[in-house]
Amino acid sequence: MELLFESRLEIGTVVGKVNFFQARPQIHPEPVVTPDTLADGTGCSIYGTVLRDGGRLRMWYQAWPKDWNGEDTASVAYAESEDGIVWKKPAMSLVSAGGKASHGVNLGVHCPSVFMDPAAPGDRRYSATGFIRPGGVGANPGAVKRGYFLAHSADGLDWRLASPEPMWPGGDVITSVYHPGRRCALVCLKQNVRIRQLYRRTIWNAVVTDGRATEAVCAFLPDDFDDVAAMARGFASADYYGMGLMPAGRGVVGFLWPFRHSLPRTPGRETGIFGVCDVSLAYQPAPGAQWLHMPGRPDFISHADIPWGGGGVYTASCPVEVGGEQRLYFCAPRVTHGYGLDHNWKPVLEQRQEIIEDSFVQIGFAAWPKDRLFGFRSDPVGHLRLDLTGVPGPCELLLNCRTTSQRGSVRVEAPKQAGRALADAVPLCGDHLAVPAAWKDGTRLTPAPDGTLTVQIHLDHAEIYAYELRPSA
Repeated sequence: MELLFESRLEIGTVVGKVNFFQARPQIHPEPVVTPDTLADGTGCSIYGTVLRDGGRLRMWYQAWPKDWNGEDTASVAYAESEDGIVWKKPAMSLVSAGGKASHGVNLGVHCPSVFMDPAAPGDRRYSATGFIRPGGVGANPGAVKRGYFLAHSADGLDWRLASPEPMWPGGDVITSVYHPGRRCALVCLKQNVRIRQLYRRTIWNAVVTDGRATEAVCAFLPDDFDDVAAMARGFASADYYGMGLMPAGRGVVGFLWPFRHSLPRTPGRETGIFGVCDVSLAYQPAPGAQWLHMPGRPDFISHADIPWGGGGVYTASCPVEVGGEQRLYFCAPRVTHGYGLDHNWKPVLEQRQEIIEDSFVQIGFAAWPKDRLFGFRSDPVGHLRLDLTGVPGPCELLLNCRTTSQRGSVRVEAPKQAGRALADAVPLCGDHLAVPAAWKDGTRLTPAPDGTLTVQIHLDHAEIYAYELRPSA
């Protein structure tokens, strides 16, 4: 569906007491993937992906092995599930742990993001992005120098690099997702640049189409408000550690990871090393449009929301649909970022040993009803007009909406269309994820000869989140 971002060009007018708002998710109370094997005994990070593939959910995640040596890992583990809560870790012969078969795969990247392109040939049914430092723990041996890489697989388990050379320079965090509305994969990667006297982590975007990648361009720079938001939460400054992605019609939602820094910083470079990551929402309403924050930049998930891991929040590359809800898997370490290091990035061995013994990071999830991240809420009544273009023919207007009281309703009118006046509208009451707007004689709408269609959505003690046009016979 098309999420109703506040800045969408098709929103013509908003009349009455109607306010744009951000929803909050429900946090599952317990972790669902925990460190319990030789391959992931120190920690499980969803620097990775969960996808629905046929009738099962498949997860690729960063595994911190039980014999971890303190370096960043490029070990990638695999799990699968029927319900997204109980996960199995199948033993395979691709990567061993402690001399035994493990649930590891041979992707060999840091921060693995997996996506499926439906138009790709069979040997590229699965693609992945990730960072490789040659010679690092678990690193893919095919890489000749450090950087962000693209890889392919026929089954999601046995991988090969698209090239021994990196697709993009830089290092550490990269996420990617296939966008069906744009027929390409969208990529977010982290680069460090100097902003306001500090080296700051920033978000850059690239696109992968049929295995070919574009150059990365700057998408998100932390600004003064990010520092103010960090200070308001008791920190010193901020930047962006990474960003998950969710395709949404023509647009895309970003699950941004604001990294709020504690002192001290790294001498010389003045880089933030200590602190926590939270998650906030951003959005790009259309291809090529500017990325926008929510007003006030409220947290979507705060590290303080996680009772089993309050050291920060790092998300999967994308949400996954399970029944009538969407889930964003995330990992939450028990310790803050930089624990086990001094301010010169040198290891503190006692703290490192503590991390290993305590299995420092686990995976859980946050959930919300499908396509309900942003919305317009009436208090009590108002309406918004949608001026739609490029409508090819007769259609139905599907709405994702809910009423907020027993007296509430959502009604739709289409000015200048016979039988589509407000008085003819059938009130929609209750909670609906994709309900057709209806009138006394049916649900059909007819665009003007030029393909335009104007509708007014009247809210009475109600919320509207998203819409979709479905062809009508």
